[in-house]
Amino acid sequence: MNVHGPQRGVPAAPTAASTGGASTAASTGGAPTGADAAVAGRPMRVVPDELRIVRTAVPDELSGIRTAVSRWGRRAGLSADVLVDLLLAVGEAAANAVDHAYRGGPPGPVEVDLQLRRRRTGSVVAARICDQGRWRPASAGAVRDRGRGLPMIRALAAHLEVIATGRGTEVCLELALGD
Repeated sequence: MNVHGPQRGVPAAPTAASTGGASTAASTGGAPTGADAAVAGRPMRVVPDELRIVRTAVPDELSGIRTAVSRWGRRAGLSADVLVDLLLAVGEAAANAVDHAYRGGPPGPVEVDLQLRRRRTGSVVAARICDQGRWRPASAGAVRDRGRGLPMIRALAAHLEVIATGRGTEVCLELALGD
């Protein structure tokens, strides 16, 4: 899978991936590229401010999601520690969509959106992982041999919100960049 940033002034367009119409797109967020960078006297460097991945919620797609997140994080200059935390958090949220969202029916999409954002308290990487499945709360008598994913994400993230609606589940999190 390739993740390319568009030229400045050209909107990001999804590209068809080899796995059933999944798409990935990235944008530069206005970083100087091409002639703009040359005029500014700086070497050309494309910094992807955001990444969007849409895949089918099946186990075989999880490694492609992790690969795309890892490439984006390295290109964005994330520290090794932040990148590992991001991979763990996004991977767990995407795995939850694969394992739980479409149980009893055909798999649907899992979407991953990443953005670099500035806050008053410092920069963060914001992640949104969503599906179009149905939220199923744990039953009272269920054996709890799983269910460590959200507590792990909560421990890694500066902010975590899980929103379950009739349209699916959305996991929104932010990791501090420590700048």
